[in-house]
Amino acid sequence: MQNTTRIVHENQYEKWIDILLWLTFTIVPIAILPIKVPDIFDAIKGPLLVLFGLSILILLFLNKKWESSLIVWLLFSYLVLALISSAFAYNPLLAFAGVTTSSGRFEGFATILIYAILFYSSRNYLIFSRRKLIWSLSFLSLISVYSLVQYYQFDPLVIYRRFRPMVFSTIGNQNFLASLMVMLSLISLGLSVLYKKWYYYLFFILFFSSLLVAQTRSGWIAFGVSFVFMSAYFLSFKKKFLFSYVGTILLMILIYFLLNYSKNNVLQKRSSTIKKEISLSDEYGGSGRLKIWEITWHVIQDHPIFGTGPENLKSIVHSEHKKEIDEYYRVKRTSFDKAHNEFLHIAAVTGILSYFSFSKRILKKLDKIKFISFAQWLLSAI
Repeated sequence: MQNTTRIVHENQYEKWIDILLWLTFTIVPIAILPIKVPDIFDAIKGPLLVLFGLSILILLFLNKKWESSLIVWLLFSYLVLALISSAFAYNPLLAFAGVTTSSGRFEGFATILIYAILFYSSRNYLIFSRRKLIWSLSFLSLISVYSLVQYYQFDPLVIYRRFRPMVFSTIGNQNFLASLMVMLSLISLGLSVLYKKWYYYLFFILFFSSLLVAQTRSGWIAFGVSFVFMSAYFLSFKKKFLFSYVGTILLMILIYFLLNYSKNNVLQKRSSTIKKEISLSDEYGGSGRLKIWEITWHVIQDHPIFGTGPENLKSIVHSEHKKEIDEYYRVKRTSFDKAHNEFLHIAAVTGILSYFSFSKRILKKLDKIKFISFAQWLLSAI
C-alpha cells in the first residue's frame, strides 16, 4: 500500500481503525482505576492499550491491505530483535508481559508490539479533522485541570490514598506528565497562532499551565528550546505571525506569574535550581541522570547485541552493577528502572542493532517537521 495523506476512508474497516486510534490517544492518558489496586494508573492503561491495539490489529487483517516500504520492514526487524531480546532476557516473563507481581511498568514486548501496531495504523489510516482534534484536546485538557487541582493541594488521591503530594494528574508520574504537556502545548500553540481561535488558546493555557505545575525542569527546558525553534521557523517565513507570537509570549508570562505567586514562588524556587543541575562537573547532575546514563552505558557495553530484555534494565543493574547502584542509592536515596534517555534505553534493553534498525529512520521522517523533530529529540533525554 502506498502511504498517502488520506481524506476519506475506503471502507468500514479503515473507518473503525481511525475511530479506535482517536479513542486510544484520548482515553488511555485519562484513564485511572481509583480502587484498591497496587497501581491505579498502569492497571487500567495497560489493558486498555492492549484492547485497542489488538482490536486494530484484527481490523488490519480484515482489511487485507498492507504497506510494504522500507520503514515498515525496519519496524518489523525491530520487533523481531525485541522478540529475541525478550527470549534471552534476565527475566523472560517480565520482558514479554512487561509486569509481574513485584515489578514492571507494562513496557515489555507485548506493549512494544502494540506501539508498533498503533504506529503502522496511524501512518496509514489516521485522518485529522477539526472536530476530532477539538474533541480529543477537550478530553485531554481534563489532565491539565486535574494537575491544577493537585498543584493547589485539593487532591483526594493524596488525602485519602496517601499518595505523595506532587503533581502527576492521571498519568501517575510528573516526568511523564511533563513530556505529554510539552507536546500538547506545542500542538495547541501552533494551532492558536495559525487559526487564532479562542478554544485553541484555551487549550494552550491549560496545557502550558499543567507543564509549569508539573515542576519538571527538563520538561521546561524542552519546551523552551522547542518554542525558540518553532518561533524561528514560523517567523522566518510568516511575518504575519509576529503579533500572535508576541501575544503568546505575554500570555505565558502572565500564566507563570499567576501560578508562581499564588503558591509562594514555588515555580521560581524550582527554576532557580536548573543552573546547578545542568552542571556537567557533577556526576549526579540533572537529578542524577548523568550517573544513570553512565551506568546504562556500562550495561550496553556488557549486553551490546540483544540488550537486557524489555523491562529488565533494573534487574541487570542490581545484579551486575550492585556497587554502582548502591552508591547511587546512597547519594540520591532512590533507584531507577529507566535510562531517562530514549536512545540509551532502546540500546540497553533491546540491543544496539534494534536501535539502528528503526529509531534513526523515524527521526529522519520526523525531520520533515523541524520543530517537532527537535522537540522529540529533546524529550527523549527527560
